[in-house]
Amino acid sequence: MLWTHFVDLVYTILFGLAGAFGGNMGLAIGFLSLMFRLALLPLTLRMAYRSIDLQAALKKLQPQLTRIQKKHRNDPRRALEETARLHQRHGIKLVDGRSFLSLLVQAPLFFGLLAAVRRGVSSTGRFLWIRNLTTPDPLLAGICAVVAGLSAVIASNAPEQQRALAFVLPAVLTLIFLWRLTSGVIIYSFASGMVGLVQSLLVRRRLGKLAA
Repeated sequence: MLWTHFVDLVYTILFGLAGAFGGNMGLAIGFLSLMFRLALLPLTLRMAYRSIDLQAALKKLQPQLTRIQKKHRNDPRRALEETARLHQRHGIKLVDGRSFLSLLVQAPLFFGLLAAVRRGVSSTGRFLWIRNLTTPDPLLAGICAVVAGLSAVIASNAPEQQRALAFVLPAVLTLIFLWRLTSGVIIYSFASGMVGLVQSLLVRRRLGKLAA
């Protein structure tokens, strides 16, 4: 099966890295996860930038969209047609085929790497303070939760009073998700989250340019 061969390939790379790092499977997982996310960073950044640009364009058109809705409030079909024409005149595409293709590319790579990591943690080994990669590590899970919360706050354009919620919600969800998973999978999440944090900083920079 093609999927099995793909996971086998990723696992072979993971095992080879572990050998290169003196048998440290935790370091191999972290390194491969980091390289994987960095390779996908241009794709994920493009999607994030497109979302920001789309929101900015729609915000500029909001007065015209409001007028269309008021003018055709009794004719929803006509309102949709006029809205579509307005979007077309300004080059706005709510659905981008290239972004959808990016998601299709990312999904199998993500799940393939995760499956290989799950297989790799059957080899016990230490990593930093973690003595066994097959057991959960609440401390590392908590660090991942903080990283997820920071990423969300940095990338968010929410008002000041909503920023606490922007931090707490993703942090809590991340902690719940990772709490009982093996340390090997959490290492993968941490490496991925650090690249996500860099992406959030770049997105914040883009938001600052648009606001200027």
